[in-house]
Amino acid sequence: MELFDLDELIFNLGIDPTPKQLDELYTAFERDFVNQPFTFKGLSVRIILRNSEIEGFEAYPETFVHLVTRKGQRNVRVFDRHRANRIHWISCILENFNEEEITYFEYPELDRSIREYYWYKDGDFIVIMEQITPEYRIVTSFHVDDARNRRYYEEREAWYRNNV
Repeated sequence: MELFDLDELIFNLGIDPTPKQLDELYTAFERDFVNQPFTFKGLSVRIILRNSEIEGFEAYPETFVHLVTRKGQRNVRVFDRHRANRIHWISCILENFNEEEITYFEYPELDRSIREYYWYKDGDFIVIMEQITPEYRIVTSFHVDDARNRRYYEEREAWYRNNV
């Protein structure tokens, strides 16, 4: 898939998905990351396949659930339709990370890990990766949905540009 072909997966996906919609989202994730190993920059991408412990998502693998939910009140993970509806964008962004449409930067986290950010600005979507030798893992991905979030990640990008 090409970056310019990216669109939402499910038309009118609501804030409370039906079991059929969750299955459709999982099918896209499964196609991209489970049915065949996904490699990134020559390394395997590790997917956690044990079932999630998040209420309402126990039938799905942990990595999938992390990619379709976000922290809500009291740090309880809740379904995020904007994030979930772009789950099939993750592999496309990673496969096209060298294209000019993808902005790349790194940022050191509080735990001293270095995370790699792949920002498809035209689609307001970020994929965050971390290399854990000898693999990569998808830390998260999400829709940049407001000006405050955009500024936050632009500041991280600027930090990287000024410190490389």
